[in-house]
Amino acid sequence: MSAPRPKLCLPFFIICSLVFTGCGKRETMVEVGNRAQILHQGIATEPQDLDPHLLQFQSHFNVFMALSEGLVGYDPSDLHPVPGVAERWEVSPDGLAYTFHLRANAKWSNGDAVTAHDFVFSARRILSPGLGSPFRYYFDDVRGAKEFTAAAVPDISTVGIRALDDHTLRIELTHPAPSFLFLLGNWAWYPLHRGTLEKYGGVDRPYADWSRPGRLVGNGPYTLAEWKPGQVIVVKKNPRYWDAARVRLNEIHFHPIENADTEERAFRSGQLHITENVPGSKLREYAAQQRGPLVVAPIFATYAYVFNVTRPPFDDVRVRRAFSLALDRESIVASQVGSGIRPARSFVPPVGGYAGPDEAALRFDPAEARRLLAAAGYPEGRGFPAVELATNTSQLHREIAEVVQQLWRKNLGVPVAISLKEGKVFYQERIRKQYQLSRSSWFGDYPDPFAFLTLYLGDNGQNTTGYARPEYDRLALSAGQTLDEAARLSRYREAEAVLLRDAPVVPLFHETSRHLVHPAVQGRFPNLFNIHPYQGMWLETK
Repeated sequence: MSAPRPKLCLPFFIICSLVFTGCGKRETMVEVGNRAQILHQGIATEPQDLDPHLLQFQSHFNVFMALSEGLVGYDPSDLHPVPGVAERWEVSPDGLAYTFHLRANAKWSNGDAVTAHDFVFSARRILSPGLGSPFRYYFDDVRGAKEFTAAAVPDISTVGIRALDDHTLRIELTHPAPSFLFLLGNWAWYPLHRGTLEKYGGVDRPYADWSRPGRLVGNGPYTLAEWKPGQVIVVKKNPRYWDAARVRLNEIHFHPIENADTEERAFRSGQLHITENVPGSKLREYAAQQRGPLVVAPIFATYAYVFNVTRPPFDDVRVRRAFSLALDRESIVASQVGSGIRPARSFVPPVGGYAGPDEAALRFDPAEARRLLAAAGYPEGRGFPAVELATNTSQLHREIAEVVQQLWRKNLGVPVAISLKEGKVFYQERIRKQYQLSRSSWFGDYPDPFAFLTLYLGDNGQNTTGYARPEYDRLALSAGQTLDEAARLSRYREAEAVLLRDAPVVPLFHETSRHLVHPAVQGRFPNLFNIHPYQGMWLETK
């Protein structure tokens, strides 16, 4: 018999914090969860859809990761690639061919076998021009992938992803890619159940509503049981998962809470085991606690602002550089006491021996900023048009925006209005380039500089700035195909130097993950990519 599951209604999130059991004892949702192995986790924004080819934010991946599994997974302690649907694989001596052997007992949640053909189908779908997935670039290393997307009549047989039989998949690359195995753990590479998408019209059409409870067929450790918009997404243990015996959590309840203060109150009142964020106003208090719930760790991410370079005034590189040079990144970081964030000296965070280009492009130089703005026709900010900075409604983003707003007013004489937008609206407007200046965090998907530099390639669907420079594309792409490590990193530095001079993006700081984690949560390890496989997690009170 399952333990009682309290109903959650977000408008009354704090009021509904206590649950009555049959014996009259008052228990919080966390206490009930601890007994029944039900994890309650906050997510910053609610996904519009659970289509992995269209997911928008890291928090959405946290949900989908429970429902699906790729060829490889991640070891929860250090994230090195481990077998997933593929129980083993071989790599050719030249690094251009990967052969994966799939588990015979890998099943979809409806009982169908997971086959190599499912991965081919999923690849064809994400590369389809009709779908318009912004994540097609995850396949750029695959032979024929770019040509498939550009073809008038695409033929999947021309792409280097082939099912040799039901349980053998071969992937061929155009050049060696040291991080390819790690990349395979990304949601873009997860398989999709063909019959489900064909039934609900989701093969080549976005947002076809196939990923709802009662429809979604996954192959992960959990199944989608319930989705109450604005309240909760519930996933339950999948008995058909090949490694179900190792899965200890019976359910996970994802609670979409965009306001960090509301989420923090929910944690304190015993409604959440894990928060997505921590309010900036609470960081100092939690950081001072000995053995407290605050968990802070560096992650492979950069917090930045981006310009729409297709519209004035930010179509002028002098204006963009002026806005960057006017920012004192040390004061921005100082406003977030206890956060552990570090001022950005480059767009790419330090990783694997890579250090960014000369720091001059991101220095604090208000005099040079004013000179550039005057040269662009706006001496002391006079005549500068009205500008809006678009950002999410969360407290952290608002606080950062207010500090930056003051710096631009003080150092440039330019008033910038802050426009707070609900998450879905904010993201859609940025994708459509319906903005002037916008917040834009970027989270690297694999431990290589190209995970960041690929974002500003001219043909990258995730590049929402309108920036395109052939010189930058040439340097970044050639670096990715260079086998000599020193030469490769040097070329990446050259590419990033071009990017920072052109300034379509203004890096502010390198991010940290900041969560409140209940002491009952076990098997969760801080790591550079903030990925926490649920298969290895459980709840235990001591």
